[in-house]
Amino acid sequence: MIVTASELQPKHQNLWKRGQLSIEQKNWDYAVSLLLPIVKDLPYFLEGRKWLRLAEGEASGGGRKFSFGGGMFKGGSKKDPLEAIAELEENVFQKDPYNVSANQQLYDLALKLEFPELAAFALETICKGQPTNTKVMHTLAEHFMTHDEPGKASAVYAEIRKLDPRDLNAAKGEKDAAARNSIKTQGWGTGNIKDSQKDNAEANLLDLLGKQGRTLEQTESLLAHFTGLYNQDQTNINYVKSMAQLYEELEQTDNALSFYEYALTLNPGDVALQRRTELIREKAQDVYIQQMAAHIEAHPDAPDIEEKRAELAEVKKQRSLGAINESKARVERNPTDKAVRFDLGQAYFNAGMFTEAIPELQQAKSNPNIRIKAILMLGRCFEKKNMNDLAHSAFAEASKELAIMDNTKKEILYELALVSEKMGKQDQYLEALKEIYNADYGYRDVAKRVESSYN
Repeated sequence: MIVTASELQPKHQNLWKRGQLSIEQKNWDYAVSLLLPIVKDLPYFLEGRKWLRLAEGEASGGGRKFSFGGGMFKGGSKKDPLEAIAELEENVFQKDPYNVSANQQLYDLALKLEFPELAAFALETICKGQPTNTKVMHTLAEHFMTHDEPGKASAVYAEIRKLDPRDLNAAKGEKDAAARNSIKTQGWGTGNIKDSQKDNAEANLLDLLGKQGRTLEQTESLLAHFTGLYNQDQTNINYVKSMAQLYEELEQTDNALSFYEYALTLNPGDVALQRRTELIREKAQDVYIQQMAAHIEAHPDAPDIEEKRAELAEVKKQRSLGAINESKARVERNPTDKAVRFDLGQAYFNAGMFTEAIPELQQAKSNPNIRIKAILMLGRCFEKKNMNDLAHSAFAEASKELAIMDNTKKEILYELALVSEKMGKQDQYLEALKEIYNADYGYRDVAKRVESSYN
């Protein structure tokens, strides 16, 4: 896809050589006038575009000038991405090569063209204009990981850590990228695997992938093999899904998510894959929230602590809204699925929307597989709304349906005890606690509560 300088036709070769000479002579405006026609005619001549941007940057102020632009450039909405890119070059980048809005459009257009090298260049251009913009740097690193350039991703993460040593995501990203780069550069899985594919090695690997109780070494070895196969054929959905599963098993959630999302682009109609992707996305968000919360707790006197707390609150809010929207979409697709109704009720509960959660959880009760969980959460909704009598009834109902004193029953009895205490029902409060006390002395603060009642 990429056009190299050696492939240029004589007309373009002449302009290219004169453009390079003009750059050597620091005649920036003239270099732009020579290189721009080449790039417009040959949009896949990436080297030429890079030299053009260098000349434009110097002509506009030494490579550090940038702006956010005055809104989205109209050319970005063209149906033909190549035409839109040409208009960006003609109307924006000549005067403002580090325009953030235009470069973000260039990134999106390049992805539509399946031109990841140009997409990366667009993000790199923003980073050059805004060398402390870690948000864009994260996007660039993730782009490199998605397109199997872990070495470049590792370098970007390292730059982020120089700017912000407390960036936990960058620290993890650098570690994961370095590990993946080792697999790639050492050629694991690219030797005998290729030859043995003829002997159904892929089927054997998929069989091993489905087995339970694999060791860490076996899982890492499988990942290495599938990485080699993926490097040979990046559109094979079996390879992509296998890598997503293995990264998930290795608890490399960000990598798992990137491969699950890519698998969805290969097979967007796979409902099970859609749900798995949603779950991993939620897990990745939860990990990020936990890391942020831990960082805030560990640095309570940091000068930007209030800003961090506000950021955490916003992330939690967006996490809740995202979970609600995803669950709503699943309910629309499967309105009679009670498990989906439970997920929506749980999403509402986590967002503090207890009134909205109640009807969903009431429907979920009819599924015997999730009935107890639904009743437990329903009771919590009633308690949050200070409807303590209804909460008491729900917890009592759930407790009666569980014969075995497992962790779920202990949790229900504990909730029943607390709501009984709130209602002034001291006998029922102690009765519920003593059931737990007789089975598990160390459960929460049950022993302290029960023993103090005898003093």
